[in-house]
Amino acid sequence: MSGEHVDVEEVLGELKEFQQRTARWAFRRMFAEENPAHRFLVADEVGLGKTHVAKGVIAQVIDHLGEIGDERHDIVYVCSNQAIASQNVRKLAPAGIEPLKYIGRLTMLPLAKLNEGDGKNAGVNLIAITPGTSLDFGRNTGRFNERCLAYAFLRKHWGPEVMGPRAARRIFWEGLTKGDPDRRLQDKEREYRPQISVSLKAAFADELAEVDESRRCRGQPTLRSVFDRLVEGLKWRRSFPRELKDDHKNLIVEVRTVMATVGIAALKPDLVVLDEFQRFKQLLSTDPDTSAAELAHQLFGYVDRAGRRTRTLLLSATPYRMYTTADEIEGDHYQDFLHTCRFLFQDDERTDRLGRRFADLRSALTSAETLPEAEPICAEIGSDLRDVMARSERLAATPRRDGMLSDTEYAVTTTADDLRAYLRFGNLADRVEHHEPTEYWKSAPYLVNFMDDYKLKEHVKEAVEEGKLTDDGAFEPGPGLLSWDDVEEYSRIDPQNGRLRWLLNDLEQHRAFELLWVPPSLRYYDTGSVYETPEARNFTKRLVFSGWKVVPKVVSALVSLEAERRAFAGRNHNYTADWRGGSRLDFRMSEGTVETRAGEAGSARRAASMTTFLLVWPSPSLAELGDPRSLAVGGPRHVSDVLAKVEARVAEAIAPLVRSAPETGPVDQRWYWATPLLLDDQQHPEAVSVLLGDGSGWWWQDDNGDLPGGFRAHLDEAKEMLETYRKESDDASGLAAGGAEVLGRPPADLAEVLAGLALGGPAQCALRAVSSTIELRVSEKHTVGNAARIAEAFRRFFNAPEVTGVIVGGRSGESDSEHATVRYWRDVVRHSIYGNLQSVLDEHCHVLRDWLSHPNLSNDEQRADAARDIGCKIGGALRLRSSQYRVDIPVRSNEDHRFCFEPHRMRTRFAVPYGTQRLDDDSGQQRVGFVSGAFNSPFWPFVLTSTSVGQEGLDFHLWCHAVVHWNLPTNPVDLEQREGRVHRYKGHAVRRNLAAKLGGDLLTDGVPTGRDLWDILFDKAVELSPESHGAIVPYWVFKDGPAKIQRHVPVLPFSRDEVTVSRLRKSLAAYRLAFGQPRQEELIEFLGADRTDEELRQLTSRLKIDLSPPAGA
Repeated sequence: MSGEHVDVEEVLGELKEFQQRTARWAFRRMFAEENPAHRFLVADEVGLGKTHVAKGVIAQVIDHLGEIGDERHDIVYVCSNQAIASQNVRKLAPAGIEPLKYIGRLTMLPLAKLNEGDGKNAGVNLIAITPGTSLDFGRNTGRFNERCLAYAFLRKHWGPEVMGPRAARRIFWEGLTKGDPDRRLQDKEREYRPQISVSLKAAFADELAEVDESRRCRGQPTLRSVFDRLVEGLKWRRSFPRELKDDHKNLIVEVRTVMATVGIAALKPDLVVLDEFQRFKQLLSTDPDTSAAELAHQLFGYVDRAGRRTRTLLLSATPYRMYTTADEIEGDHYQDFLHTCRFLFQDDERTDRLGRRFADLRSALTSAETLPEAEPICAEIGSDLRDVMARSERLAATPRRDGMLSDTEYAVTTTADDLRAYLRFGNLADRVEHHEPTEYWKSAPYLVNFMDDYKLKEHVKEAVEEGKLTDDGAFEPGPGLLSWDDVEEYSRIDPQNGRLRWLLNDLEQHRAFELLWVPPSLRYYDTGSVYETPEARNFTKRLVFSGWKVVPKVVSALVSLEAERRAFAGRNHNYTADWRGGSRLDFRMSEGTVETRAGEAGSARRAASMTTFLLVWPSPSLAELGDPRSLAVGGPRHVSDVLAKVEARVAEAIAPLVRSAPETGPVDQRWYWATPLLLDDQQHPEAVSVLLGDGSGWWWQDDNGDLPGGFRAHLDEAKEMLETYRKESDDASGLAAGGAEVLGRPPADLAEVLAGLALGGPAQCALRAVSSTIELRVSEKHTVGNAARIAEAFRRFFNAPEVTGVIVGGRSGESDSEHATVRYWRDVVRHSIYGNLQSVLDEHCHVLRDWLSHPNLSNDEQRADAARDIGCKIGGALRLRSSQYRVDIPVRSNEDHRFCFEPHRMRTRFAVPYGTQRLDDDSGQQRVGFVSGAFNSPFWPFVLTSTSVGQEGLDFHLWCHAVVHWNLPTNPVDLEQREGRVHRYKGHAVRRNLAAKLGGDLLTDGVPTGRDLWDILFDKAVELSPESHGAIVPYWVFKDGPAKIQRHVPVLPFSRDEVTVSRLRKSLAAYRLAFGQPRQEELIEFLGADRTDEELRQLTSRLKIDLSPPAGA
């Protein structure tokens, strides 16, 4: 059987050198002829691309199975989250392999149309599942379609006479009410019935018999007996009896388990990939004692008729607790580590021998005389473990193993009002008999206002409702309580918390409140704007980690409020006023405008804001004329010189248009928006056809999939202008003649205004960025179409009141007058120019292409997919809406003078919380995705606050290399896990350093037309980097430059945090020495007692247990 499904070398060629070594070594061990490792762990440090390694392994497995004549290759990807599973399974699939769609559960596998091959090529089936929906059912009865399939199986097995009564059917649709569920069940059963083959029916019967036998041994009734009891109990009952609910759930869960078992047997997995398996480690028991663990055991331990065993590839940066302290209750490194090794080795004797070697190592470490013996023991342990695992670390790429980390501790200030707030809150806690609230107070201000789901807040609410807090001043205005009047009037809010005060000052010092996007790492021209100040150029987004749930809400609300207050400085606005609904870039309609055509009634409703349409029109002609990269040769120029050159180009291009235009009469403002359309119609008609013709689907649509009326009118206006101009023109060029009949006298500044649009118009910037990143022409439909999506998202972004406030800046006192609205589009273009928006989007599109798994673009289909994903991701980030969070304001009733809590809402946009959204519904998961995408863009939000300590799989590195440890973890590994969120492939710090080192020379020499500038920069950096690091340098680490991975630790003076910081630093230097050891904290304290941090680093380097794959793997 041919193995031509994948080009193994092409897939491996997409990987960096160290990833290739790991992928090859993992495959070699798993399929070795002698003593293969049926289970292998890739434990690369967080952020080093384990998913890419898995893709390389999968490609080799498919190729190998094809060579040995296997007719069907089945691969299962297991991930704890269905959304992540669906996303990652696409990343895992080599070119030409399509993951199975619509089958996300083992229970539904009997319905899957498995690829059996075509006689020449073997079939490949790649499926993604989650443990919670395919293995560990708990007491969940699953989805309706699962129960329909269960009904179909049982009807085949027990017969239609048994399954026919309505009471029998009700068992499987109970809980549904909409759309006649009984009829839907019967329709589904008829649909599924022919898909249950004889072999599947037999397998189901066999598994059901085994379950019944097991139940009899436990003294439980058979499933048929449970079923009969349910049917009898449901006869003539309108409601589902409570006493039958347990039987109902037990029956459905047992049948789902049988279906999953049948699914595993039908799939016959060759390779199982377990991603971040530590999240469901309970399923990895070598002695399964639950049905979920038994299912998992069947999946991982499947053996086919030829005796071939399933291989299992495990992925995790933290496969076991890497380090535990004495005061940590949950988890123990030593036992967790041995449990993982036992699962991998599948050999108790080998695991016990490894434990004895670690004991020998501990003995050697605890004596100066025996310390030299530790090195050979470390080598032996490494050799044993490399048989079943591999680990690469980015820290090894720097001499001091700091991975370009900068560690800064700040002594935050405390004011008298901070202390008064503490006293008030402490007294309030005493009144409701609650414990000492110091840790709360250290972490967040205005706790009474912002706390949710805390027992202290619940006790306070109860006391208020019972009238116990009335006359003691607990809720009178003053320190510790947020004044809603101050919020409403945009008065400055006292932070009343040292850490929050530090964060606000930090943002102010970097001039972050004056920015709409993070300044580019490499700008194309100089403007002297705020974006080029040293403070702003050193700015990166802030990722804040806290241990308290209230912190993300407080930080996000108060920092966002401060951003709004500064944006609206000098303007007479209120926080909750109706003015926020007004927007300056809407597609407005008007009655009888100056653009009404001759012969039409004066009251005709016409498109009244074609300049807004101009702002979202991605003109290939202007994009080519205004490309700043072509003007940067010789070194960065001042923006005035660049604009002058672009204006000269534009003037030459539009000369045929304006030559025959009237020289007298009123100035016709339509020239501004008509000229780009007319230019494009002559030079790039295919782009015009896409955007005005059959490609209207690229534009913004409402919830019904229609173009909103206002925008459609503007689109029709553009179409009619072109049609009229074409009709009036009789010149071969289609430009020179007819101008006098269609358009009036051109504005004197036409070339100047169009030059600004060509250089900094958001649509043109998006068009050039997408074009160069995916290597498609600026007029190609996927380029202009996705640029239109991005431009429309920019329109909504610039329409936001806070953004408008930042842009008008120096004119902050102007009202939202008609004049201000008319000229606002020019303000947007100017801000985009002076913020080097083109540089920002070029950089962002480059990193998005890799982040969205489009490393190679070898054909137009791949380029189209990349353009779509980039357009959607940027559009989603720009369209992120403000979230609102409840704030309780104590107010006294006029009637009985008692206090009550009056709910208000505060917006978060400049700063946002992460992980506080509900994840048990689609809207919550969708919001989390939008927040992540927006923070991973150069645009607002600039601050993300989370309690998600060390959550695996979270990427926040695209525009952030600063982590703020609001509350310190107890564990050094948790500290590294947090910082690993921003220290990843092509991260912001790496790009800033590359630009500082190599960017100037590249611009001076010139960037080839159509090339991705950042591809060239990284290629040059590779040439300068040592080969020994396997490409970790320069893609993960590049130290030559000003940027570092910033560790910010705001510490309250004289608090125990100062001691914690010192202890963590010591532990960070040496915790790897305690790998595989019990009582790690005790060992580290012993080793560090008489050694400096530097001496500990050197000792760690000497005694490192090396798990990197062997050279030549």
